[in-house]
Amino acid sequence: MRRLIVNADDFGITAGVNAAVIDAFRAGCLSSATLLVNGAAAREAADLARAHPRLGIGLHFNLTLGAPSAPADAVPSLLGADGRFPSRDEIAKRALRGRLVRSELHTELKAQLAAFVALGLAPTHLDSHQHVHAFPPVFDTLAQECAALGLPLRQPHTLRLPGARPRLGRRLRSSVLALLNWRNAQRWKGRVRSNRAFASVFDFGHLPSRLEPQHYGELFANTQGDPLELMVHLVRDADDVDGLTRIGDVAVAEWELLSRGALVPLMAEHGFRLCTYAEAFELGHP
Repeated sequence: MRRLIVNADDFGITAGVNAAVIDAFRAGCLSSATLLVNGAAAREAADLARAHPRLGIGLHFNLTLGAPSAPADAVPSLLGADGRFPSRDEIAKRALRGRLVRSELHTELKAQLAAFVALGLAPTHLDSHQHVHAFPPVFDTLAQECAALGLPLRQPHTLRLPGARPRLGRRLRSSVLALLNWRNAQRWKGRVRSNRAFASVFDFGHLPSRLEPQHYGELFANTQGDPLELMVHLVRDADDVDGLTRIGDVAVAEWELLSRGALVPLMAEHGFRLCTYAEAFELGHP
């Protein structure tokens, strides 16, 4: 059977997200979540994780929301004038212009890992908020740490679905992401373990007006590679993440499906075994 990791991003960002993550886990549709250590509900998320030890918890490395975990004067190339993280577009510009100082990226990563451990948790893997680790200087920083610690690192592969008609802007972003992924995979081949496939509802480009189980079935049917990570975003009420993300409605739709167990028969139908990153890479697979 193929290994499937269903990972919820943004654990710890709000209490509503935390509750939705636990709902999906209890319904048998979620195996993993990644924690924002500077999220307003990070401590509550850690408490919930300890109460549900079968739920794998990774670090959701963050450069685009809130304040840094390291002292602001130690990471100025990562911050705006207000001492907080800038937008993803700004991080992208700095990465492309060589203005992200690698030693500062390492300092911030170490600080976020230390905050994660201080919450009483041990990470199963690393990924990043808004895929900022696709940018080469960020990926190299995380990959170096993952290689040293023996941790897997998410590779946000692009999935091209038959019949999908994304807008031009999304097609361009997907093409750039594919090039970055190729560069990162080649540079770290054989040194860092990663998922071999990746999918999310955003691969549809134009999201369906209503998510149904068959949409996830389509994602499963069009992926190759083992293990597969299915990235999800979950919240009970979109208002709970207003101002923090633009995908609150999608997160509610995903929660409604996963919390009622809609993925369970699909996983069986497509020959998947649900596992965490730790379980996937402790089985002797490359």
